[in-house]
Amino acid sequence: MDNTMFVVKRLGRNGLWSAVSHIDKNGSFRGEAKFETRKEAEEYLAEYLKRMGNRIVVSSEGSGQLKIFKEK
Repeated sequence: MDNTMFVVKRLGRNGLWSAVSHIDKNGSFRGEAKFETRKEAEEYLAEYLKRMGNRIVVSSEGSGQLKIFKEK
């Protein structure tokens, strides 16, 4: 059985990647943004970017970047 997950993460000021929060369509917190397929993760990332709008700031050092990671 393949237990691979796709996690939406953000690069922090400390140089470490950490999972963003998974907020559902009702605004409820569902833990970390982990998904069973890359497509679900990509869809959530697009929604997250729309929701966050101009609140997402990427510094010159790169902190604030968002990526999808494949994890076991």
